Parts: sequence; C-alpha cells; structure tokens
Amino acid sequence: PALVVALVNERRAAHGLPPLTWSPTLAQAAQAQAEDCSRRGWCSHVGSDGARLRDRLARLGYTPRFAGENWVNAQDPQRAVLWWYDEPPGADPHRRNLLSDHYTEIGVGVAQAPWGYYFIADLAGP
Repeated sequence: PALVVALVNERRAAHGLPPLTWSPTLAQAAQAQAEDCSRRGWCSHVGSDGARLRDRLARLGYTPRFAGENWVNAQDPQRAVLWWYDEPPGADPHRRNLLSDHYTEIGVGVAQAPWGYYFIADLAGP
C-alpha cells in the first residue's frame, strides 16, 4: 500500500497538487473490499453484500463529503497506478480520482487475485 500512495502522490505533485495523507479508516475499507474481491475471484465497486464505497465508509463511522474508489487487477503497484493514470481523456474516471483536488486522504488495500493482485485505493475529502 505505501508504494501505491507514493506513486499516486508523485503524479499529484507533477500536476501541482498536494499529497494525499494516509487514512487508516480508508485503508480498512479498501482492504476489506480487496479481500471480498479475492474471495469472489472478481471485483467491482459493489461488494458481495451490495455495499458501495459510501456504505462501507458509513459502517466505519466515516462520512466524508467527497469519496471515490479506484480498483484494478495488476501484477504490481507500478502497473496498478499506471493503469489508473494512463486512461485516455474522456474515459478517465480513475485518473480524475487521482488528480482531484476534492480528495485529501487515501487508503489502499491489496489482496490476491486470479492474475496478480487486486489493488483498491479509496479516496476522500472533507
């Protein structure tokens, strides 16, 4: 998780944005979602119980004004962040999440996937 955060913050710095700070609560939500995806053998933004990111955060007592989630099945942290960042304009929701000035915090979860790992980055801001 720490390398994902460092890589995301490098890209934010290249765009003149402040770094995201680590949130244990977001990390807990992201890790639980990554493990849920691993148990299922596939991933989406909706958990096996039907919960979306805001539902998962509310269960943890966290209700930020802004919240977003990126996930990908990749071999390593570098490929995960590259996949999110290199989306083409107009079809780039993951890139926009990484570069949004609405977000100030990040938490990352990682779990085994059929072809590498599920990387989940949950982002939030007040």
